[in-house]
Amino acid sequence: MNILKSTMIVALASSLGAGAAIAETIVGVSWYKFADERWKIDEAGIKSVVEAAGAKYISADANFSAEKSVADIENLITRGADVLIIMSGVGDSIGPVVTRALAEDVPVVAYDQLIPVPGTFYVSFDARSVGNELAAGMLEVAPEGNYAIIKGDDGDPNTHQMFGAYTASMQSSYDSGAIKVIGEQFVDSWRPETAKDTIEQILTANDNNVDAVMVMNDGMASGVSKALEEQGLNIPISGQDGAPGALNRIARGQQTFTIWKNAYGLGEMAATVALQLAEGKAGSDVDGAGKFQVPDGGPELDAILLPVDRIDASNLEKTVDVGWASVERICAGVTDNAPAVCQ
Repeated sequence: MNILKSTMIVALASSLGAGAAIAETIVGVSWYKFADERWKIDEAGIKSVVEAAGAKYISADANFSAEKSVADIENLITRGADVLIIMSGVGDSIGPVVTRALAEDVPVVAYDQLIPVPGTFYVSFDARSVGNELAAGMLEVAPEGNYAIIKGDDGDPNTHQMFGAYTASMQSSYDSGAIKVIGEQFVDSWRPETAKDTIEQILTANDNNVDAVMVMNDGMASGVSKALEEQGLNIPISGQDGAPGALNRIARGQQTFTIWKNAYGLGEMAATVALQLAEGKAGSDVDGAGKFQVPDGGPELDAILLPVDRIDASNLEKTVDVGWASVERICAGVTDNAPAVCQ
């Protein structure tokens, strides 16, 4: 995959020390739900930096199990991980094992999922920007009508950050009555199959009188789009992540837009931060580090938050230009009303 590195990532990578210290570093990565299409892209970004530095990558996949996630992290430390990148589940189960890792001088990068434990370094995208872009995109294509809202996991802080920003942007349309929310539901672990069941229930309860569906990520959008297709409905639907499958749905007219988060670039960033922490840098001294205040009285964490982009049929080529997705992948099965990138 030929992703163009951002200026910040190049600068961070160039700051890494050379020689045996980095070459002997073991980077342990704990995945919570690696089965989702997106995370393979993140992993490629992480590996590109780890391997280029001569360090070693080891990983484990919890397959949606909070208990296994805890066991995986413990096992990664036993296997010699010098630094951890953790894409955690939701809830509080991860906290104690992260605290123990930090106490054993194993730095922890909270990857795209907030871990509100003091001392962790948070690398993610700006969740509030995602919420704002979800609202702006929906208002462009459905400025009025009945909305269904398919949210992420209730225990995921990202869900609430995104939804808070989304709601604030939509508030005037709610107040005026232009938009009416006729169904709104959290989805445990962001599961596509649960999202499909949820939208089916909303459609049934409202005799299919739904004009748009705001879906918080592309995995869930895959389930929602199937349910809409089964009912013969062609209405606006959002997503998030810019997963190749979602880009293909956009090209085929089955999804309206996605909030693209360059997961390869995020992986590069997390690995670069992890290697700096493994070298002994304090989180506040990592190049590009800022501060993130965990909501509801949580700790202030060192953090790097990357920007996002809204992708629809008019600018799909943006993801091709940087090597994120191929024209062949995006345009597979496209027949009628092909977007410019498929012509």
